[in-house]
Amino acid sequence: MTKMLHEERLKGIAYRTFEITCYMFPLEEWEIEDDSVDLGENSISAIVHFDGAAKGGMQIRVTPDLFDTIAENMLGMEEGSLELKEGALKEIANIICGNTVPIFAKGEDICYIRTPKIVGSKQEAEEEFKSMQRETVHVHLDEGVAEITIYYSAG
Repeated sequence: MTKMLHEERLKGIAYRTFEITCYMFPLEEWEIEDDSVDLGENSISAIVHFDGAAKGGMQIRVTPDLFDTIAENMLGMEEGSLELKEGALKEIANIICGNTVPIFAKGEDICYIRTPKIVGSKQEAEEEFKSMQRETVHVHLDEGVAEITIYYSAG
């Protein structure tokens, strides 16, 4: 499977996840001004590791505003605690990763998804997975942009 197919499938999984769990909807192509997105140094990241049939991880990065909105929409509350907001982002990461890893599995082999965690920066994940292939997509939603990077071992 080519890189472009991975990226398109990852985007599709992410859009469906945000739509179903957060009531956030994808922007139309004409609504996207620029696909080169800078989420800034204040972005919040969650990462999920996986192993078994495939080995790697997935990181989702969002702006502070999108971080708040994800929790508000998922939990149905205006002001949630930091713990609840982090839990909502980790759950989004878990759902997207869980639906993505079968792309990398061979046959009936099983992938094991590990517990998501909040990480300090994009560089942490890049350093941890530096020997793996990487694909990054930007998910343009009506509430903001999320950056999703999947790291995986080739083969």
